[in-house]
Amino acid sequence: MFDVLVSLLDLDHRQVLDAGCGIGDLARPLAARVDRVDAVDPSAAMLHQGRAMPGGDSANLRWIRGGVEDAPLDPPYGLIVCGDSVHWFDWPVALPLFSRSLTAGGQLALVQRSWLNEPGLRELVVPIYQRHGANPDFEPRGPVQELERRALFHPVGQRSIGPLPWRPTMAALLDCLHSQNGFVIEKMADPDGFDREIANEVDRSAAKDASGAYELTMSVTITWGRPLSP
Repeated sequence: MFDVLVSLLDLDHRQVLDAGCGIGDLARPLAARVDRVDAVDPSAAMLHQGRAMPGGDSANLRWIRGGVEDAPLDPPYGLIVCGDSVHWFDWPVALPLFSRSLTAGGQLALVQRSWLNEPGLRELVVPIYQRHGANPDFEPRGPVQELERRALFHPVGQRSIGPLPWRPTMAALLDCLHSQNGFVIEKMADPDGFDREIANEVDRSAAKDASGAYELTMSVTITWGRPLSP
């Protein structure tokens, strides 16, 4: 995945913006391969955790607290990456900002992870998503297609990687789910009930390794192109 991302970089401008960086799953490894990474997120707790993780103290990694729409950025960037974060942005503000912040040869890369897609398990968890999701008007339309439909993004390439082995604990799996816009704990009517139902189905359907972690898979899709100003 990181080979693909680095291949998209404008080599004359090796500065990267990680928009909605979370704990730096993209920013920390990228910092070892580029000149600078600006990692932006509104959550102080996530930034604090990211700094303490491997690579989080790199001299060329700048952690910035704030929403990407008004954070103190330092363009131009030769690559902007969004890892499972684009759902959170104010699109009519963020995408034109990305367009202005990229170099002429830079790209916006949307990195989307997908989990709990094992045969049989997906059919069990989707009804749980539908019962507990905090976005009752949710439509299963991907952000790439929706951004393109709104004339905010012009995709030029896509690469899928996986499925790859993924060995989360139940706590880590639930953290991944609650990082999604529709399952934010503060927005849900019964987050504890959601957690119990997910845990029951995964316990029944997924094997565990010797450490007690679940033997699951994860896939990654990278879509890149140019952000647009409508």
